[in-house]
Amino acid sequence: MYTLSIDPSSQSYAAGQAIGALLVTAVLMGAVWFLTRTWRQGPVATGGVEAEQVLSTALRRRNIVTGVLLVVAVVGLVRACSYEGEPPSATASPVVMERFVDAAPQVGAYQLLTGEEIAAYDKAFRAPQGKRWYYDGPGEGPLGAILQINTAEWDAELAEEKNADTMAQELRNFFAGAKATQVTDFEAGPWGGRLSCGYVTAKTGGRPVVCAWTDSATFGNVLLVDEKGLPEAAESALRFRTASEKRA
Repeated sequence: MYTLSIDPSSQSYAAGQAIGALLVTAVLMGAVWFLTRTWRQGPVATGGVEAEQVLSTALRRRNIVTGVLLVVAVVGLVRACSYEGEPPSATASPVVMERFVDAAPQVGAYQLLTGEEIAAYDKAFRAPQGKRWYYDGPGEGPLGAILQINTAEWDAELAEEKNADTMAQELRNFFAGAKATQVTDFEAGPWGGRLSCGYVTAKTGGRPVVCAWTDSATFGNVLLVDEKGLPEAAESALRFRTASEKRA
């Protein structure tokens, strides 16, 4: 899988952002205190009465600067506390103790393909991560959908990724590798996790849609050739997911 080096949605990234905000706040407070040192002292006193006035002015100015510093500190703390990262995928969504993954014979207008034609498709595409199935769709072409599902129980590499990456990062990696555009998040359905869809470019022309979903132990995607819009494709992807993944 195509992997991006930085996960901006992770808890560690959020912690780094928070520390950075606190450092900026500390530097800003130090700069304000340093740059106002002469102003805080007030004018030089030349007599007894003026000395009292200078002391009063210096105290007032010091209080003003102190108030400004308190405001800066509060803003900095609020900013630092606003960074919230996601936990890794393996712990982000409810952990399913038992699951059954198998292709449904029919999903809406899509019919599972079987027989000799499957071998030809397998030769045309690289080996999948997990399991892959082909479906005839509502369009005129011979192939309407390609469904792939992988689980942490089958794939040690996927299990390792889910212990390290957030669900958002998993999806970013997938869509970056697919060179998808207009990637949009949608409701993930009853199994939870996250679901997104985007457009990809086909070598034969057209603009198929690819949708991908992820949870604590599963990663699936479906390429939909006959869907025209992302919302419609997301609904089809949900039907594929709920029909193919069974939970105990």
